[in-house]
Amino acid sequence: MYPYGLTRNPYHSSPTPRFSDSTILGGERHKEAKNAILSCMHDVCSKMALSEKDLRVVTIIQDVGSGKTHLALHLQTVEEMSAKSVISYVDFSQISPRSKTIILSSILDGFREEDLESLRSTLIGLIMASRHDRERAKLVKKLFKHGLLSEIKGESLEDKIGFLLQRRIKIRDEATLNELLGKNFTELEKGLIYHLLNDEVKDWARTIVSLGDMLELLTSIISLNQKILNKLTIFEFDEFDSEGESMEFIKATINYVLPSSMILLIMTPASYDEIRKKNLSLYDRLEKANYKIDLAGSNTFSEINDIVLEYMRSGNATGEFTLESEYDLSSKIKIIYDEFPDFRNVRSMINILYHATELAGKSDAASIDEHALDETIRTAFPGLRIKGSIMSVPVSDFIKIRRMSKDIHELEVRVKNAVQDLVQCTESSLSSPDMPEGGTTSAELVDVLYHDSRGDKVAVSVALNKEKSLKINQGITKSQFSADVNKVLILSDSPGQFDANEKEVGPHVRNVNMDDSKLIDLIYFSSKYRNSQISDEDLKRASLLARSIELP
Repeated sequence: MYPYGLTRNPYHSSPTPRFSDSTILGGERHKEAKNAILSCMHDVCSKMALSEKDLRVVTIIQDVGSGKTHLALHLQTVEEMSAKSVISYVDFSQISPRSKTIILSSILDGFREEDLESLRSTLIGLIMASRHDRERAKLVKKLFKHGLLSEIKGESLEDKIGFLLQRRIKIRDEATLNELLGKNFTELEKGLIYHLLNDEVKDWARTIVSLGDMLELLTSIISLNQKILNKLTIFEFDEFDSEGESMEFIKATINYVLPSSMILLIMTPASYDEIRKKNLSLYDRLEKANYKIDLAGSNTFSEINDIVLEYMRSGNATGEFTLESEYDLSSKIKIIYDEFPDFRNVRSMINILYHATELAGKSDAASIDEHALDETIRTAFPGLRIKGSIMSVPVSDFIKIRRMSKDIHELEVRVKNAVQDLVQCTESSLSSPDMPEGGTTSAELVDVLYHDSRGDKVAVSVALNKEKSLKINQGITKSQFSADVNKVLILSDSPGQFDANEKEVGPHVRNVNMDDSKLIDLIYFSSKYRNSQISDEDLKRASLLARSIELP
């Protein structure tokens, strides 16, 4: 059993989205994009009956891993869209070489089998209906070579039409088929119908080499979808870029102005800029697209969080994934998102949640807990390190340290101990804090007091909470440090809060900014040092860490 009472893992492990995974769509940006595309589709559909050329161009632009492909595949699962349109999805990254002929072939391959079958079976149904017209019935019998011999064999015309539907026979009398279709179709449409009935469209298309003839063929496909199925045709071109003859093909398609249809061009900002450099006229046409969908913001935490939760909601048949569960999971995801830029995209976060859900399921955990996330980071991303970390802290150790340091007072104690360990390790001359002259004890202000390699006396104060920061600030102003202290180091996560004037203070005061990476580095080092796990490489890193916080 998976956590939250789930019967299956709602996340997928594929590096790229699969059609079966695309039914779920989360994130406000993605939902807005979906609604814009639906709006465009409805607008074109409302004008199809006017028989006007009304091509709409939609561009979808954002970085890799932002959910562009998922959105494109999701559109094919939307009932509202499948009821009104036929979609061909083409992944340009899988087309090689990028010749016009192969692009056309990929477009034909991009139509779903059920859409092609629906078109073919509807056409056969129209042929079958022609039997009820006396003159046309003759043509139908001629088309299927149905005569006296067939009657003697006990084969009815209905049987032969059924054989065609089942692909047990083919029709080879193209002239009779053209006569049967009459004036309702163009010559090219008739040729397309002939090859479609015989499952030979793709082979036929390979013989077309002229770009003009290719565009005519696309026009015929669009026309048949409209005449036979009363549906709009949509072309989704994913990973579109400037390679090969891609730009020439798309530019010609836009200039030709196909009849009522839509072209969705899915690109990264880099590929879009490359098109600008290589083909300014195409770039100009894309800039004037009917809909320009920028998924900027799709990698924000709120967007990724909503997508992650939407997967959970989709499989929440038992209702165990409650609102409280959502808040709990979001808080854990927030830590990962905030601290690790590597995971600030939809694809990476989905991957983490897939592994975490699997691990939680194997341990029969009721929820995705810290242990599952920790194990996921450790096993799935063993080489990952925190950016900016001097000690090269593994991500799994970071999560542990972060989880154990939520209390600011506890964190301050851990950092104080870590500084002591760092001085002891790098200087080997740690001494106890001195007692200053006067009423207030220096112990309230000084966490570490030692002599550096030059013999100077250094006082170190760790100030991570406002209360202690205020005391240290007042202590410095009133010179409440020992007179023989040569230097005061204040390790703080708020570098601008100490306003002591050096001229008014005996010792030299330095305020060192302690960002998250330094705090984690210190605690990680301290843990290894106290467990006698320091290697020669760790000693070198510890020396760098000491210098980074100005320990001489």
